[in-house]
Amino acid sequence: MRSLRMVVAPLLMASCVLAHADELYMNNGSKLVGSLVSAGQDTVIFNTPFAGDISIKQANIDRIVTEDKVILMMEDGTVYRDRRIDVEGEQLVAKGDDGRSAEFDTVDIQFINPEPWRLGEGYKWSGEASVAAEFERGNSDTDEWDVAGSTVWRSLKDRYTIKGDFERDRNNGQKTDDNWEVRSKYDRFSKRDDRNYWGGKLRFEYDRFADLDLRTILGPHIGRQFFDTPRLAFHGELGPVYVDEQFDEAEDDDYPGALWEGGATSDIVGFGSTLYLNHDGIVNFDDPDDLILNTTLGLKFPLLLGFEAGVQAKWEYDGGAPDNVDELDETYTFRLGYAW
Repeated sequence: MRSLRMVVAPLLMASCVLAHADELYMNNGSKLVGSLVSAGQDTVIFNTPFAGDISIKQANIDRIVTEDKVILMMEDGTVYRDRRIDVEGEQLVAKGDDGRSAEFDTVDIQFINPEPWRLGEGYKWSGEASVAAEFERGNSDTDEWDVAGSTVWRSLKDRYTIKGDFERDRNNGQKTDDNWEVRSKYDRFSKRDDRNYWGGKLRFEYDRFADLDLRTILGPHIGRQFFDTPRLAFHGELGPVYVDEQFDEAEDDDYPGALWEGGATSDIVGFGSTLYLNHDGIVNFDDPDDLILNTTLGLKFPLLLGFEAGVQAKWEYDGGAPDNVDELDETYTFRLGYAW
C-alpha cells in the first residue's frame, strides 16, 4: 500500500497542477501544458513539467490560453495587469476579474510578463566572463592567457557598463604579450524616444610591447539603438574625446579627437548561438593619420547551466604606433565562459 501511495500521490498532485495550467498550441497540432513565463514579439518562454523553461519562436505558435493572470505591456508603454489571455493568430483577448474582456492586435503588444526593470522597478544585472588559455610543453614552452568580462546594469532611465580584457603570454620563459584594457560607460535614455541616449565614457589601455604605458580616453557621446530584436540588435554612438597617451620610450602625446562605436548581435545562425560584431575608432584632430581602429567578430553558443563556448577574431590598428611597433595586431581565440 505504501508503494502505491508513493506513485498515486505525485500523479494526483501533477493532475491538479495541470488542471490549472496554461496551454500552448503549436502550428503542427501538438499541445504543451504548463505555465507561460514571458513573451516578446519574437519568442515565447514556456515552462513545462518535463523540460522546464523552453524558448519557442512566435512563428511556430498557433494559440496560447492562460489560466494564470499575466501582465501585458503594450508598444505605447501602457501596462495591463492581472489579465487572463487567449491568443489566437493575430488577435489577443484579455479578460479581467470583472468578466470584461478587451481585444488587441498582437503586433501592439510588446511583452507578456515583462521583466521588472521594464516596468520601472529597479535594475537588471547581466554580464559574462570568459577565458582563453593555451599551454604547450616540448620543443617550446608556451603559456597564453586571455581573460575578458563585462557587466551591465540597466533600468528604464539609464545604463551602466563596465568591460575588461587582460592578456599575458609567455614563450620559453619570455613575455610575448602583456596588455590590458578597462572600459566604463554611462548612458541616459531619452524620455521621448528610449532608442536615443546620451552619456559619457572613460577608458584605460596598457600594452607593454606596443610601448604604451597608459592611454586614457574620456568624452561624451550620443547614441541610438537602431534595432533591438533577437534576429538583429544594432546600436551606434558618436562623440568628441580627449586622449592622453603615455609611452615608455616614445614621446608622450595628448590630443582632441572623435570616437565612434557600433555593435551588432544576431541569432541568425540558430541553435541558441549569438553572432556578434563590435567596432570602434578614434581619429586624432591634430593628426588624422594617427587613427585607432578596433574590430571584433565572434560566435558564441550555449553549453549547460549558463556556460558557453565561442570563437573570436580581433583586429587592432594603431596608426600612431612608434616606428618599431607593428600598426596591426591580430588575435584569434577559442573561448569558454559563463553568462548571467
